[in-house]
Amino acid sequence: MINYTDAHCHVISASPCPDALAGRICNATTQDEWAKISETVNDKNFACIGIHPWNIESIAPDWESELYDMLVRNPILMVGETGMDKYHPNIETQEKIFISQMQIASKLRRPVHLHCVGAWDKILHIFKELYRNMPPVIVAHAFNGDESIITQLAEKYNVYFSYSTPNDARTIARITHTPTQRLLIESDAHDEQTEIQTIEDASNTIAKILGQDDDLFIEQIYQNFQRVISYVRPID
Repeated sequence: MINYTDAHCHVISASPCPDALAGRICNATTQDEWAKISETVNDKNFACIGIHPWNIESIAPDWESELYDMLVRNPILMVGETGMDKYHPNIETQEKIFISQMQIASKLRRPVHLHCVGAWDKILHIFKELYRNMPPVIVAHAFNGDESIITQLAEKYNVYFSYSTPNDARTIARITHTPTQRLLIESDAHDEQTEIQTIEDASNTIAKILGQDDDLFIEQIYQNFQRVISYVRPID
């Protein structure tokens, strides 16, 4: 069996994780998705609850206490999708909400699934400020930062880098600069058909870019995925 994994999707469904996948991580982006996505969790279907930077206007005044309480009640849940996006409004509010989620994740020792567009300078400053109180692991979803910060992020902040099928030279350069043991594959899909097609295509395409055997590469990605989820479920 090929152990395909999806490190980042939005398939919020009560149906089981499809047989084509050995595991997936589903991300909520709004507060009203938290309860529904938490009900989907099982031994293959992992989930994150958080506030996406595009959705900061829709949060309730008590969002922090609700997030904290849900995470305490559900030790298998991670935090996300959260982060910052330079091209969306209210970057200062985005930053405050992101820092709050990072602090909660750190206190409860949960992985964080990070969205960052055009704001790596701000994110790195936040990481530096929180250095002694960081979450145990961070997944940089659709990583689009400069290749020069990959080593720093991986070694100092325990960051993994998630990619879908690359469609430009910059993404290919990022992939080739990412240590194989830090790579993850994602679909960012909202439906299972798209998810499975994307994961298979991305896995095989990236294996070819790196000059690796498909099966060995997919197994490496599976092991990387297992290390991430080990913070909410011990590795068997």
